[in-house]
Amino acid sequence: MKIGVYYFSGTGNSLYVAKGITAKTGGTLIPIVSIMGKDDIKIDSEVIGIVFPVYYGELPVVIKRFAQQLVDIGQKYIFAVCTFGGSAGYSLKLLKRIIQARGGTLSATYRVHMPQNSFPKPFENHTRLFSTWEKKQLGQIINNTYNRKKGEFFKHVFLAPIFLLADHTVNFMKPTYRKSFIKLSNASADLNTNDLIHLNDTSFSVTERCNRCGICVKVCPVNNIEIVDKKPVWQHRCENCLACYNWCPTRAIRGGIAAKGFYYHHPDIKAAEMMKQRSIQQG
Repeated sequence: MKIGVYYFSGTGNSLYVAKGITAKTGGTLIPIVSIMGKDDIKIDSEVIGIVFPVYYGELPVVIKRFAQQLVDIGQKYIFAVCTFGGSAGYSLKLLKRIIQARGGTLSATYRVHMPQNSFPKPFENHTRLFSTWEKKQLGQIINNTYNRKKGEFFKHVFLAPIFLLADHTVNFMKPTYRKSFIKLSNASADLNTNDLIHLNDTSFSVTERCNRCGICVKVCPVNNIEIVDKKPVWQHRCENCLACYNWCPTRAIRGGIAAKGFYYHHPDIKAAEMMKQRSIQQG
């Protein structure tokens, strides 16, 4: 069984999960951004795994584009794993709808609680979250994938209603998110939400702590940063993944979409792995 695990990651949580699935299945790990730019995306694997973070209770814009370009997926077994710090929101439902429109079926969906990467959560136990993933959820995904099981899978059955309630609440927050995007970007309220998200990078700046190392340019998965006059300049196609902010070694970047003074990236993921995300080609 040929398995392709396609991922997008900014601060390493989704890459960590995708690596775990790939290691256990013997599949191929493929960064989604490395195959974008094509009109159609045809995947040879019998099984397709899609791993991504949840932003604002939604799919990242790049994941929407990826799913909308998939072709010939009618006979594929497709599963999706979203990583989240608060809620899965509408992300999995939207992905399911897009895949159906492309002639496929999203057979299995999973929600993996990972540490929040944009603001502090004082009572969040990172060690427990990582352990739950490795000892419980990962095995469930592997078993279900080999047996082609279908459904929405919650490892913690008793917590499922709480997660579902949180998902529902996030949908009511969409107008609030949109207002914040307009304020951050100082853009026209007539723009669609995806364009406003891309323009949120207008709120980024660098302090005198910037040592011009260029790491922000290299870790940005969507090639959104250029060095101009020895300083990073954002190009307004931002995914709001916070890779540049959280991987900056001198913590020189400031921006309205991240809590001031809070930083996070997955402890088992290295910056060098993030830098490869744009360059690795489909195997």
